[in-house]
Amino acid sequence: MTLHKKLLFLNSERLLVIQTRPWWQKAGVTLLDFFLPRLCVFCGEVARGEAPAAVCTTCEGKIEWVASPLCPCCGRVFPNRDGADHLCGPCQTDAPPFARARAATLYDDDGPSGQAIKRFKYSRRLDMLPVMHHWLRSPLCLELVHDADLVAPVPLHPSRLRQRGFNQALLLAQAFPKVPLERELLARQRHTPPQAGLNPKERRDNVKGAFGVPRPDLVKGKRILLIDDVFTTGATVKECARVLRRAGAREIDVLTVARVRYD
Repeated sequence: MTLHKKLLFLNSERLLVIQTRPWWQKAGVTLLDFFLPRLCVFCGEVARGEAPAAVCTTCEGKIEWVASPLCPCCGRVFPNRDGADHLCGPCQTDAPPFARARAATLYDDDGPSGQAIKRFKYSRRLDMLPVMHHWLRSPLCLELVHDADLVAPVPLHPSRLRQRGFNQALLLAQAFPKVPLERELLARQRHTPPQAGLNPKERRDNVKGAFGVPRPDLVKGKRILLIDDVFTTGATVKECARVLRRAGAREIDVLTVARVRYD
C-alpha cells in the first residue's frame, strides 16, 4: 500500500470514528489530526478546516446547494434564480401527500453529491456518511428536522437489505440524534425492482402497495420526517407518505441528501 493510500485509509477511519465512536476514541482522532493531514474524501488532496466532513475547497466549490427560489411544497429548485419561493405547476394541480420535501444538494452524477451517494450506496464507502450527515444539517434541512416528532428511513425489502448489507436511508437518518428514530415505522411488503431506468409512471406503478405501517399506534397524530438518499420523481416517498397518512400521521415531510434537477 502506497503512502497516499495509507493516508486515505486513515482518513476514512478518522471520519467514521468522529461519527460513531465514544469520546476517548475521538480524542485519539484529535491526536491523529495533529500528526497527519486530513485528506478530501473525493480527490485525496489535503482538506483544511475543522469540520468532520473532509472535503477540500475545490470539491466543495463543485457542490450545487439547494436554495431559494424553490417550491415550498416539493422543494423543486427553479432554474430562474430571480423571484421568491412559489408553488410549482405539478404541486398546484396535484398536491403530493407530504407537506414539504427538501434536499441538501442538487444531484450531479459526476460531482460530489452523486459520487458520495453512489460510493456510499454501492461501494460501501462508509467514510462518505459523515460528509452527507454534514450536508443534511444545513439550515434549510434543519427547518424540517426541528418540526419532526419522529424520523423514519425509507425501508429496504429484506432481500435487498441482505444483498446490500445496510439500509442507506437508516444510516442517513442517524444524522439527527435529538429526534426519536423509528427504524421500522415503515416496512416493505413486497420486493420491487430498482427505480433506476424507469419512467415516472413506471416508478409510480413499481412502488404502489409496496409499503405498510406495522405499528399504526406509533404514527397516529405524529409529524413524520422521512429520510432517503435521492429525490428523483418522488414516487417512493409519495407512496410512503400515503400509507403513513392512512395510518393516521398528522403530517409528513421528506428530507434527502440530493434531488434531481428539473429545468
